[in-house]
Amino acid sequence: MKQVLPEYTIEDVVLGDPIFQTQFNVTKVPQIPRYPFWAATGGTSERGEETREPHFRAIRNGGGQIMVVMTHNTDIADSWEREGENVEYFRRFSPDGYALGVNVLLYAMTH
Repeated sequence: MKQVLPEYTIEDVVLGDPIFQTQFNVTKVPQIPRYPFWAATGGTSERGEETREPHFRAIRNGGGQIMVVMTHNTDIADSWEREGENVEYFRRFSPDGYALGVNVLLYAMTH
């Protein structure tokens, strides 16, 4: 990202940010493991303690508007991509993943 947007910094987005309340009230950044890791171990932190805390980060323009979002230590996309592979995985991770994804999509379309 530094090569594409060198003049901007990556920052953690606080839970009070409007992006977390666009459609759904997201009260935490969900910890969603990659499906293959979860299926093999039942765990959520692939590298133990160093990956236990998920992050939602953004790059904002000079006016404070979010231009880029990213997650760290969570695989939000697997909550959408892998929902049909295991009912338990879907029930445990997809509702939170979809809530965050829908919020980001609606935020991007309206800001």
